[in-house]
Amino acid sequence: MSKKKQVIVIGLGRFGMSVLKELSKYDCDVMAIDERASLVDEASEFALHVAKVNAMDRENLEELDIKDFDVAVVGIGNDFEASVMVTLLLKELGIPYIIAKSRDETHTKFLKMLGVDKIIEPEKDMGVKIAKTIVFPNVIQSMELDDKHNVVEIIAPKNWVGKSIVDLNIRAKYNINLVCIEKQNENIAENIKVMPTADYVIKENDKLTLIAPNEDLKNNGFLV
Repeated sequence: MSKKKQVIVIGLGRFGMSVLKELSKYDCDVMAIDERASLVDEASEFALHVAKVNAMDRENLEELDIKDFDVAVVGIGNDFEASVMVTLLLKELGIPYIIAKSRDETHTKFLKMLGVDKIIEPEKDMGVKIAKTIVFPNVIQSMELDDKHNVVEIIAPKNWVGKSIVDLNIRAKYNINLVCIEKQNENIAENIKVMPTADYVIKENDKLTLIAPNEDLKNNGFLV
């Protein structure tokens, strides 16, 4: 049986609490940390462990015995000094993977210098997402496989309609794998084509499932 992933969430504002609530849906061992009693009380519903402490104090973190945790999420986006200090302490204590919220480009630069593995810029990311849903309305949804790959479901682009997979040369031209097609308005028993053959001709409103590196999906407008 695989070991439960152990995650620390530090900073229980809107972002940190959202991460915590989502993690509670999965088989994770989660510790939630904040100085605010009301937020720690709320977090106790979603986390196995909670602690009302100042995470900028190294002794506090050492007393919580966090060294064996796999992932830390630093949700202290608005307090630049606290975010950087807590991240530095987590690195020194040997947390192998750190995710941190950033408030702006300067904050992001400091977090990168500290070696943060994944930096979240909520306002920037939301702006990018909204813009792309306007420019690329054919993207239905995406799911992260790992840090470098995504599965994306899209409505067939207009310039693909009427062309066969071999003619489009999707793998070579876009570095994207087309793994499934859901045909619309056809017999339900036959409307799913997994690993479609090269001679399949893309039809209007076909739903296509793509797997590819994030960069290739972004470059071709398929990742929101």
